[in-house]
Amino acid sequence: MVQPLHIKNAKLWTGDEIEERDLFTIDRVVAARPDNALEIDLEGYTIFPGLINAHDHLELNHFPRTKFRDVYPNAHEWGEDVQARLDESPFKELRAYAIEDRCFIGGLKNLLCGATTVVHHNPPHKTLFKKDFPVRVLRRYGWAHSLHFSNEDEIKQSYANTPKDVPWFIHLAEGTDDVAANEYRRLKALGCVSENTVIVHGVGLTDDDIADAAPRVRGLVWCPSTNLYLLGKTANIIRWIEAGGKFAIGSDSRLTAAGDYLCEENTAWTELKSAYWSRLEQNPHEATTIIGRNDVGHLNPGAQADWFIYPEDDARRFEIKLIVKGGIPQIGDPNMMAKFPHIPTVRATLDGRPKYIHEKLARRIIRCGLNEPGLTIDEQPGKTIFFWRN
Repeated sequence: MVQPLHIKNAKLWTGDEIEERDLFTIDRVVAARPDNALEIDLEGYTIFPGLINAHDHLELNHFPRTKFRDVYPNAHEWGEDVQARLDESPFKELRAYAIEDRCFIGGLKNLLCGATTVVHHNPPHKTLFKKDFPVRVLRRYGWAHSLHFSNEDEIKQSYANTPKDVPWFIHLAEGTDDVAANEYRRLKALGCVSENTVIVHGVGLTDDDIADAAPRVRGLVWCPSTNLYLLGKTANIIRWIEAGGKFAIGSDSRLTAAGDYLCEENTAWTELKSAYWSRLEQNPHEATTIIGRNDVGHLNPGAQADWFIYPEDDARRFEIKLIVKGGIPQIGDPNMMAKFPHIPTVRATLDGRPKYIHEKLARRIIRCGLNEPGLTIDEQPGKTIFFWRN
């Protein structure tokens, strides 16, 4: 059973404005104070709904950021460069880890930055949907890799098998060359551009493509740090917005991205003109529509009780004061976790900052054959814990 909570005196970020109201949760947000609720005073803090990472390859986050040229004209050339070296170090050794551990590190990376809902762009491995997986992974989705690494029959079959109310994701126009500039028209000719199509990257979309696609497809997933790293250019997100398109942000994996979802948001802020910053602030609303989940990205009754606290003027994961998933605190500053005496915790260090982490999560981290960079568990679970209190 999840301990019901009554969070009082905090401010709640809705994506449009700050609200001053109490938050009632069990495993979901509820409209009224539940029976036996633990009252927590969070005066002076602002609560944000868990972030939505609309694109990640969860099993690839233990790889180092990798490229073999300064700039690629097309990401498929980068993919071929990587594939040619898969039997060399360090890729050979890193590929040998169990898929459960590889996926877990990807989920943990997301949880630690407040991204509690993730879209995985690869096969739906069973481990992603286990109860102890760190984040929520989208279950209902269709996908194809790309026009280069998937053949046309595979793409058409995948699209045909995906219900129209379910998002279908594909890497598209991930380049700056003529090949990328022609991909939207190719996909459209295959009959795979419609109301459930989600374009990932879209760097090479032409102005005509954007004018046609923005009002037609479900959305564009923007991964600016990956695009800049590999291609030296990112999607024309301003033209996409002006053409009426919806967009979400994706972190991709550490194989190409600058880091986690917060790193991606920081890049997005610098790439967008100030006149469009409000679209970033409201992005959770668009992301919920794109991924087809109306129970995440907000804190209204019925939403999953996923939320976190960090300073409004900062966006680094070690600055996050508290992360809650399903109404259960997972990691936070020692004095913040001490407000939840029902949660067994152990001491940890994240990027040099002391943290307390839920004992169950700590046990799973210890069992993992891979390490999350910057995170250490400072004591064995099961020992008596003395909370730091204000």
